[in-house]
Amino acid sequence: MRKDRPVAVGFPEGARLIRAALERPDYQDAYAMELRPGMPRDPAAWTGILRDAFPVVAREGGEVLMEVSAGGLDAWASIVVDAEYVVLCSSVQTNAWRSRLYWGVVKRVHPFMARLMMVRTHRRLALAAQSIT
Repeated sequence: MRKDRPVAVGFPEGARLIRAALERPDYQDAYAMELRPGMPRDPAAWTGILRDAFPVVAREGGEVLMEVSAGGLDAWASIVVDAEYVVLCSSVQTNAWRSRLYWGVVKRVHPFMARLMMVRTHRRLALAAQSIT
């Protein structure tokens, strides 16, 4: 795994909250990046990946769960941090034809945007950790 690029992964073992958020998701993905020395291991420090725009609704161990519902979707994101990696997980369920239409458009850009936001936050926190040491 490269330290400067997110890679697609499955939900990590520590992603208990997001697994329980939706009974039958229509879409799930997860992206992981290696942590550099001095970077925060508290998942709350990483909520900037989503620009702190969504409320944290649960926290357990190394995971925070955020509700990111929009456009009639039931959507959740979690950030899981362990000793080596930070992982951004997404889970989406469509409920009606409007939400399926909305998600049909959004899901095409979602992977690109998730990775881009992750890289930006990783870079910002890496620079902050570097300036402390």
